[in-house]
Amino acid sequence: MNLPLIPLDKANHFIYGFFIYILFSIVMPHQIAVGFVFGFGVLKEIRDHIINKKADFLDMVFTVIPAIIMLITEHVKLWQ
Repeated sequence: MNLPLIPLDKANHFIYGFFIYILFSIVMPHQIAVGFVFGFGVLKEIRDHIINKKADFLDMVFTVIPAIIMLITEHVKLWQ
């Protein structure tokens, strides 16, 4: 059984979203860090739409997913 492969572009968005979240969560609350990741994802897709004439909603989703996962794990950690 082969595992599904994530396209390189989506994997890059995932990694960048993770690192943006980590950097911002060091100096501010985690919820605000997720907001910044979301903002970066939206701005990147607006830039892609203006420059390349094609924006991909899934790119923004893959940017935000790691931040949401980290936020959930942080809240679960606080409950214990």
